[in-house]
Amino acid sequence: MNNPAVDHQGVLLTQAIPLDWIAAVLSPRFGDVQHVETVKLRPWSQVYRIIAERGTNYFKICGPDAQHEVTLLAWLLSEYSAIAPEIIALSPEQGWILMADAGTPWRDLPQPAVHQQSLQILLSRYAQLQQHSLNHIDTLLAMPPPDRRLEWLPQLLRDLIATGDANGRFDTELPTQVLDTLPTLEKLSQSLSASPYAAALNHGDLHTGNVLFKRDRLSICDWGDACVTHPFCSLLPLVETVIGNRFSSVGELVNSDLIQAYLQTWESFASSHVLKVEMQQALCLGLVLRAIDIAYMLKSADAESVKRWSPHVSKFLVRWVHLAATIPQTILE
Repeated sequence: MNNPAVDHQGVLLTQAIPLDWIAAVLSPRFGDVQHVETVKLRPWSQVYRIIAERGTNYFKICGPDAQHEVTLLAWLLSEYSAIAPEIIALSPEQGWILMADAGTPWRDLPQPAVHQQSLQILLSRYAQLQQHSLNHIDTLLAMPPPDRRLEWLPQLLRDLIATGDANGRFDTELPTQVLDTLPTLEKLSQSLSASPYAAALNHGDLHTGNVLFKRDRLSICDWGDACVTHPFCSLLPLVETVIGNRFSSVGELVNSDLIQAYLQTWESFASSHVLKVEMQQALCLGLVLRAIDIAYMLKSADAESVKRWSPHVSKFLVRWVHLAATIPQTILE
């Protein structure tokens, strides 16, 4: 019963949905599978809604550059399950994830502000997970999520520009503009990499679509973009989707309730002042990391997917170029 997966345009995908495996896992608890719906198709993963007699679950096929997510989820469940979704079954060999319905994405809640305190608690728990990961970096890198420790960041950016420029993915002026920011990037990276907690687990795509709410419990899903880097860089996607542009500067952002709740969990590691400065630095570097991450996920993609998603790489690089020109000297030091 391994039927081919077909998208909304009827295009045959490269991987079939393993319905026999899914049915065998789900039937004791949820009964027979009745219907399968496409949720999301990306060059790096496919997600399906599995509707059974007694409940709805989700099935994910991780692409070749994202299969570390399966092993990482297994590690999360054994080490720190407080913020993980309920996983029904994993197949590391195949890159398959079968998880229970974890609820409504935060961004789709009718009144998300009502649950703001729950989100702050979730961020504190996420910070605790990152602190736990400090002693497991070698284990994590063996899975392996990408190694984006900040000492490698300038070279990773050079490699990104060289590859993209050679393939004609960038506008004519962008590669030069990005390379001109390398001295600023090197200063920020050098400053942050000296931190005793500079290498930790980073979710990589922690926005409000990946924070799920169900019966007063929040969990974080979609760990396919996870990497090892400075933990504070995690907050950029969440800042963009929760706080948005209601703040005029990075310095003002770090005083928001959301970021303060996260940073309070780190106060045993450094003073409040140091944490705020490092958060400003990390939010700046987060733009570069986002560009590198999307480009990484496109490594094995077909030409059409690369054409479709490459503008997202350029978008983050353009934002970084503009930001790098305005970063206060107090943050660079």
